[in-house]
Amino acid sequence: MSIEALVLISGVLTSSNFVNAGKNASSLVPSSRERVTEVARETGDIPQTLEAQCVRAYAAMVHDEYRASLASAEEMRAAIQAFCATPTMEGLARARETWIAAREIYGRTEAFRFGNGPIDTTRGGTETFINAWPVDESYIEPEADSATTGIIRDRTKYPALGRVILKLHNQRGGETNVCTGWHAIEFMLWGRDRSETGPGNRSFTDFLDANSPYAERRREYLLEITDLLCEDLTRLVKAWAPDADNHRRRFEQDPKALRAIIVGPGLLAGFEMSGERLAVPLETRDQEEEHSCFSDTTHIDFRANIRGIALVLRGNGAASMIDVIRVKDAAAADDLATALEKALVAIDAMPVPFDAAMRKEDGTPERQKLAVALEAIETLGESISRAAKSLGVTVPTEPQG
Repeated sequence: MSIEALVLISGVLTSSNFVNAGKNASSLVPSSRERVTEVARETGDIPQTLEAQCVRAYAAMVHDEYRASLASAEEMRAAIQAFCATPTMEGLARARETWIAAREIYGRTEAFRFGNGPIDTTRGGTETFINAWPVDESYIEPEADSATTGIIRDRTKYPALGRVILKLHNQRGGETNVCTGWHAIEFMLWGRDRSETGPGNRSFTDFLDANSPYAERRREYLLEITDLLCEDLTRLVKAWAPDADNHRRRFEQDPKALRAIIVGPGLLAGFEMSGERLAVPLETRDQEEEHSCFSDTTHIDFRANIRGIALVLRGNGAASMIDVIRVKDAAAADDLATALEKALVAIDAMPVPFDAAMRKEDGTPERQKLAVALEAIETLGESISRAAKSLGVTVPTEPQG
């Protein structure tokens, strides 16, 4: 059956206006979207309308999520600016609160990665400036009071701390030489995490001129990297804005858009979350391998990431990726929905703090819960890959480029 015929059937059924036993017809007649999906499932064809609806809904959702992330980052920036103007314990606590809130919102957007979009490094994107980790703290500032190396203390090597300079030095000489983004800001707000039971405990006095010869540089650096983060998020918002000559317009017309949509969750679950962020720290028990190690908020990262994946797969009240998959392979769609639900439950059950749980002995309840979460995320990644094949898409085992 042709696509045109499917759409015609949908239109005829939608315009049918009947009443049965005095009941409202809208309660008896399935939606146009449901009819097109049902008829298409019988033929194995994906109606262009459903695919296009999915792509447009995804683009709108990406824009909304990046706007929310930018708004929360700007709130964080205001708190950091207030703290740097007058460093106090209360001001530092407020800056930390806003970082945690903003970081959680950004975490959902990680499901939009890996699709060769404006966030991705393969397109000269901003991800490495926004979210690179792990961080070698000494690259920013060494621990010993007498040390004079690092970006903050070495005025000869780093005379200026402008945003352009900092971007040039981000990951220069090694991938852990991170000096921009969420985790650089996190380090400045919490400091090194030396606690077995809690996060880092940097004092607000580190930013007082009377207490340290490097206080002014710390304030300057923190303000610059916070501004840079907001600038990068602004670029992403503009790239996905509607009614503009930008990435979104090209994306909505791209015949490979569905591939970009499903590869993001596939790699985030199957490679990043299950491997880099969970399997590695579980195996090494190394606190440096924890994602948000300074603030001890890694559990929030996982919860935000899986909810971002759910947004992409389930949609946001519009045509979803699971709807599109169901047309081609209903069993694969059901399997994917089940795996997603199990992963949500398992990640929400992860013990807190993450670093304390990962260091426990094998067989302890904490390690067992982390193992269950790992298995659930791996299963989700496998389910996404199988479902993608019904669309003729192969999800790579690791990021490309």
